[in-house]
Amino acid sequence: MSASLSREPGSPEALVEVRELRCSRGAFTLEIPSWSLPPGQVLGLVGPNGAGKTTLLRLLSGELRPEAGKVRVLGLDPVARLAEVRRQVGAMSDEQAVFRVSIGRLLRLLSGYHPTWDDALVEELLARFDLDPGRRTWQLSKGEGTRLRILLALAHRPRLVLLDEPGAGLDLGARRALLRTVLEVVGEGDRSVVISSHQLEDVARISDALLVLRGGAVVQQGPTDVLLGEDHSLEERLLSWGAAG
Repeated sequence: MSASLSREPGSPEALVEVRELRCSRGAFTLEIPSWSLPPGQVLGLVGPNGAGKTTLLRLLSGELRPEAGKVRVLGLDPVARLAEVRRQVGAMSDEQAVFRVSIGRLLRLLSGYHPTWDDALVEELLARFDLDPGRRTWQLSKGEGTRLRILLALAHRPRLVLLDEPGAGLDLGARRALLRTVLEVVGEGDRSVVISSHQLEDVARISDALLVLRGGAVVQQGPTDVLLGEDHSLEERLLSWGAAG
């Protein structure tokens, strides 16, 4: 169970820092007293539907503003410094909208927003994900759309990657190949990944640490191997913590 990311000496500053966070959306409230994400770590964000996983990811990407507490991404307030944060963060969700253009035109449009856009990496990922630049985005299958969204999240070599259900529309083999690609691309010591997924076996296999949410509250956090032990699956542990579903 290894994420194949390693933290480099001399890179101690957390890429994400959350303190006394409170964010309400209607009747739901997410509260996180303290959590941080160091460089070089894959973090599995897990819990049942409605636990607050997507809300937390949206807070980290600057889409939501907390009503109380502190959220820092790469040392910056992701709402007040949105443009700077998004130049260094790659975010992907299954519901992420894309322009109704060809894949090639979409890539050309987005490349201008990112000084670190890597054309060579894009060409490699197009080939690896079997995506034709001439295809129109509205013609893509569910799995092709997933692969495109992950390509867009990785194309500028972000320091932090936020993945919300990255296996949507993919079978087991394709899902694992895609996650291997993510780890290869961001597998440098100063980069980290947060992955939220109901594919618990995938999460347990690649995550260095877990953040477990239930009903907007943290029920467990820490190294994956410590939380799971030697004889328990992530599914079994979530059941014992009342955080399955």
